[in-house]
Amino acid sequence: MLTHTVQAGRGRPVCILTTDTDCTADRIVWHLDRLGAPVHRMDLADFPQRARLDAAFHDGRWTGYLTTDYWTLPLEDIGAIWWWHPGRPDLDPTGMAPSETAWARDEALAGLVGVLAAVDCFHLNHPSSTRASQAKPDALRQAARCGLAVPATWIGNDPPASIRFTQQAPATVCKSLVAPLLTYPDGTRRSLHTTPVTASDLDTSIARTAHQLQQAIATRYAIRLTVVGSQMFAARIDAHSPAAQADWRSDYDALTYSHTTLPDSVRTGVRRLMRHYRLTYAAIDLLVDDQGTHWFVDLNAAGQHDWIGKELPDLHIAEAIAHLLAHGSAPDQHLLETA
Repeated sequence: MLTHTVQAGRGRPVCILTTDTDCTADRIVWHLDRLGAPVHRMDLADFPQRARLDAAFHDGRWTGYLTTDYWTLPLEDIGAIWWWHPGRPDLDPTGMAPSETAWARDEALAGLVGVLAAVDCFHLNHPSSTRASQAKPDALRQAARCGLAVPATWIGNDPPASIRFTQQAPATVCKSLVAPLLTYPDGTRRSLHTTPVTASDLDTSIARTAHQLQQAIATRYAIRLTVVGSQMFAARIDAHSPAAQADWRSDYDALTYSHTTLPDSVRTGVRRLMRHYRLTYAAIDLLVDDQGTHWFVDLNAAGQHDWIGKELPDLHIAEAIAHLLAHGSAPDQHLLETA
């Protein structure tokens, strides 16, 4: 675990909640150190075995201490919290039945996350904002309300209805509604990429769970848009293989990257969408067709950015995140000027 101590005269500490081995967090820590911001890093998995929480609510706020084997941090001193893919609390199950262990883990998560989310500081992003934005049906609806172009989409488990939707669209793809990754008991993983489908591909297995079908966009190129506060970092992604053209995540070796700009209407729509969910960070996926229409297809409040920063280092995404954490501000102040 990286440890960082508070030095006299430095700003309010930044608390980073992530795994010990997250390389993206390592890069942000490096930039925060350059800015002179004290950093306290831990994983939610450290609690309760390797971390202690002592929190009390009085006079309208939570005060107390968060303590690990390396540091003690007064809650009221925290200037910012960066929620970046932390694990889940890791309990010692000795002497507990499985049901008791599960209950205790839920209690640990509710207690630690609940208190930290209630700390009066800058959150990137606040857990409630992240959760709200992760509901894909609502994200599509809000994106359309904000003026962004959104492909026609069907969600359900009715086989005849799924076939009708597919027959009515010029082309259709199937997409995951949650994480596009399956992990099997033996530890192997399977990626669930965006997949072209036709009516003949659909059968009664549709009824077994909810599925998302979406009008396929005849894509000229994709854009990975990383939003940090009021800044937008747009990277053009050109795909050079059939697999990458269906879903650029399926074949990274067949991609090339370049800088691009966004139409004012798209920037305005993104500002409105970020403001609606009270997000100060997000990774947004756009598809651009031959007519230049920018189609919104995904909003990820905790989307990865390090890989695009390595491909286009002069975007300076990591530096922007570190600066936002070090100087912190509420969404209505820093983010996003009125559209």
